[in-house]
Amino acid sequence: MFRKAHRKWVLFSALFILCVPLLSGCWNGRLLIVMEQPYWYTKGGDAALRWPLVRVSLAHGYLPRFLIINAQDDSAASLARALRVRHYKAAVVGPLLSFDMAGLLSQPTHFLLVGGPNTEQGDNAIRLVFDRTNSFKTVGYAAGLSISAEAGGTATNALASRIGVLVSAHPSGTSEELVAFSTGVAQALDGGQPSIRTLSEPADRNAVKAAIDQMRGDGVEIFLLFAGVPDSWALEDMKSSGGCAVVSNWASSWAFPSQVFLSIETDLSGGVAVFLSGKETAARTVSGPMRLLAGAARPIPAPVASQIVPQ
Repeated sequence: MFRKAHRKWVLFSALFILCVPLLSGCWNGRLLIVMEQPYWYTKGGDAALRWPLVRVSLAHGYLPRFLIINAQDDSAASLARALRVRHYKAAVVGPLLSFDMAGLLSQPTHFLLVGGPNTEQGDNAIRLVFDRTNSFKTVGYAAGLSISAEAGGTATNALASRIGVLVSAHPSGTSEELVAFSTGVAQALDGGQPSIRTLSEPADRNAVKAAIDQMRGDGVEIFLLFAGVPDSWALEDMKSSGGCAVVSNWASSWAFPSQVFLSIETDLSGGVAVFLSGKETAARTVSGPMRLLAGAARPIPAPVASQIVPQ
């Protein structure tokens, strides 16, 4: 009973502290957070996103309301209806709706468009972007250091063959990110480059399993999963084939921790916090923060440990 009462008191205290800006008169207005399915689900949904977004909203003097739109509904119409019913000082709009805001930007609301088109959207619209390039370089460097440590501290370019990249015709990132990963590997392993395997189309589960098995047979121990949808299949296959992976946005599921070496995470709530603090650039963009999370597959090399969030 004491523990239950203590938990309630801790929760009440946390909410009270967060509401201090509102109670002290630092009231900026209402904030509408609009997310479509399946984006909300793939980012972790309520369990991963709602509380962090509530926290940053209240901390900046905004009272948040969530509008989660089902995939089969008309997203633009749902947002227009919400804006007619109540005035919001600001709104956070997730993809894909952020690309379909024509006719909505005339509203007296300041919009943060998650992703959104790289074009001028109006004086009341700001894009939230995530630059993952440096993060890919860091994880490539960490992968190289890990392989080097396993080889007794040797740092030869031949060891880079133990690192492989699995890509597809519909990759989960940009060519710049892939180059950055290879640059990090080369920095750790005397210029060595990881092997790259492109999945044939259609990239079904059998094709993914065959690719992982072949790369494992070639000696690959650390994979960068860069294939998009097939990444989750590859991670599951590693339970039997061995090896581990660098992945993206793993915190939405925490699946297969023993097969995850590192994950590159975009911090949505952190980007919203930057927007609410009014720190957009002259190009009317907000750069969202990145996080690197550790899985349980391998120890994190000491030179990069300070940049990694432990599991």
